[in-house]
Amino acid sequence: MSGFEWQVQGDDLEAMRRELSVLEDNIKERAVRAGLVAVASPVKRTAKQLAPTESGAMAKAVGHLNINKRQRGRLSFKPGEVGILVGTNRRINGVFQGRKGMWQEHGTERMEANPFLWPAMQQHQSGAAGRFYEGLAKYLDRQRAKGAIA
Repeated sequence: MSGFEWQVQGDDLEAMRRELSVLEDNIKERAVRAGLVAVASPVKRTAKQLAPTESGAMAKAVGHLNINKRQRGRLSFKPGEVGILVGTNRRINGVFQGRKGMWQEHGTERMEANPFLWPAMQQHQSGAAGRFYEGLAKYLDRQRAKGAIA
């Protein structure tokens, strides 16, 4: 405890409740995202190793993106759900690599599939729950150490 007492009444109380609710949702969202990133980390590392190596652009393009609130609404996420997108979602030398990654992963009429993301995901599917909770716990521990949460 802080060692002092205080009291909030009336309009200030309701405003403080709203601010605390937003802060709580923000901490939860960031903690869950940290857990998802921990799950995706070994998948990304393996996908980079398995990616086609002709120019090296595919391996460099493998990464993750946070899905923001507006995108989550478009994707029919439920309120409070968090997500990240793992794949070839980076620009390399000014060229977005997402479509090329999709072609490599699934093939085209003229090209055989050369999957590298799916095998990486399969290789690291066991232990995903443990990595998630480990990443979530590390985030919460960092926030506690900074004094952001009690």
